[in-house]
Amino acid sequence: MKRILVSAGVMLLAALVAVGVVGELGLRLVGFSAPIWYQPDPQLGWTLRPSAHGWFTKEGRAYAEINPAGFRDRPHSLAKPQGVYRIAVLGDSVVEAFQVDMKAAFWWQLQETLRACPALRGREVEAIAFGVSGYGTAQDALLLESTAIRYQPDLVLLAFAHNDILDNSADLRMEDDRPYFVPDGDGLRLDTSFTRRSEFLRRSSALYETYRSASDWMRLVQLVQAARQGVDTLRLAGSAHAKAAGTADALPGIEPTTSTAMFAAPRDATWESAWTTTERLIARMARFAARNNARFAVAVMSQSAQVHPDRAARKNLQDALGVPDLFYTERRLEALGKREGIEVTALAPELQRRAEADRVYFHGFGNYRIGWGHWNELGHRKGAEILARSLCPQP
Repeated sequence: MKRILVSAGVMLLAALVAVGVVGELGLRLVGFSAPIWYQPDPQLGWTLRPSAHGWFTKEGRAYAEINPAGFRDRPHSLAKPQGVYRIAVLGDSVVEAFQVDMKAAFWWQLQETLRACPALRGREVEAIAFGVSGYGTAQDALLLESTAIRYQPDLVLLAFAHNDILDNSADLRMEDDRPYFVPDGDGLRLDTSFTRRSEFLRRSSALYETYRSASDWMRLVQLVQAARQGVDTLRLAGSAHAKAAGTADALPGIEPTTSTAMFAAPRDATWESAWTTTERLIARMARFAARNNARFAVAVMSQSAQVHPDRAARKNLQDALGVPDLFYTERRLEALGKREGIEVTALAPELQRRAEADRVYFHGFGNYRIGWGHWNELGHRKGAEILARSLCPQP
């Protein structure tokens, strides 16, 4: 009887191994790829995993490689080479740009275009991308101060996304795995309590790191992780934006889960506090850059609803909000720029005019939905053109 049980166990184990091998080979054969791109970080909440690589197919389709420093970019030396004009580009997923090939990203094209700038003639222009999906201005500021400044940038460019206002407020965001700054008198106080939470400690464990490492060479682990992320995405879609409130879910033609509150003046103390935090963080970054002999500029990136080519779709949202246009964020940041002496370039107004005139979409992909989501290649290209005109230094 014992021999029978042992034989049965061996056969079962062999069958499971065979199923695993067949499954692994099958996933590789069909080209399935879903790397675990991120890892927990006690300062920033999370970072990209150095040297991770694979296909990104949630929006668009592009092969992404993370450099040894932990950013989606080619490797760069800390010491700035002689004759190089360096740009440190900070931001979230619009800088990370997994949706397009790296050389199609706006920051890559920006460096190419700026080489024709008269004031930079004869100099090599090098953009370094420090973008990580989901980052808010708090993480951008901490990353600038701890890492980006070590690359000796001549220009620090903050790519500001509209949802950064949400990301900067613990009261508006459901996520508890990030640092927050909170207004404290006339300044800001850093809250890193996320590092003590059980979920962060669990994901920081050696066991979880082994799981992430296994995903680098096992597609089955990637499949399990993709399924888990799908469940988490559905859960967050029903809770995070409900907490943030003011979404466009009920407005036809507007991207679901868009927080419409960013298109109008703050309606309560929570939103005003989020704006105060955001403005103080940007001013903090500008002062830090100046102390380190770097120029500082803010690029206000477009949101899909703002640059939809259909004027009726935009007016639908404007009427629902009772606003004359969708550029409140742009105007408020431009006003901040005037008060603090910060260069601010708002991309949405010009992109809106071009989208309507040419009937083109700057956001969205065929495998997601055209007109929704992140910039497509055309959005990146046109955004780089606008920024190059604005950022070309005066001789």
